[in-house]
Amino acid sequence: MNIASILLFLATALAQPASRPFTQQTLQDFLENSAPFDFVLIDVRSTPEVTAGIGSNSCRPYNLAWPAQFQQEIGRIPKDLAIIVYCAGGNRSRQAAAYLREAGYTNVYDAGGFLTWDGPTVPPSGIKPASALPEPACGTKSVRFVN
Repeated sequence: MNIASILLFLATALAQPASRPFTQQTLQDFLENSAPFDFVLIDVRSTPEVTAGIGSNSCRPYNLAWPAQFQQEIGRIPKDLAIIVYCAGGNRSRQAAAYLREAGYTNVYDAGGFLTWDGPTVPPSGIKPASALPEPACGTKSVRFVN
């Protein structure tokens, strides 16, 4: 590989954001009016922090605490669906989104923190465990998984 190829590769890699911009209003619209695509919603807070989660009856999040559980269970997260992550304040969700992008996930969205969320929520009992992955948490389209 010549030096020009290396520089082009580095410039391309550095130009890509760690996660795509995504507003909480967009997520709220998806939860209240149905999303135009299937997605997996992941809460990266630790279990003791979870008193409620972002979601609805038809869209329940998964809980994979950042970093240990999330990194351990990443293989369960489907690469062919959009992934939306959130945490308490936004820092861990940024880290988790960047980690997913580095692992080759291309449709990653950071929804920020639960502390600023004013949309629909589910109780802790409505949050799915990592063992239920890879089924999509939310969406309208039928997805067929091939193992």
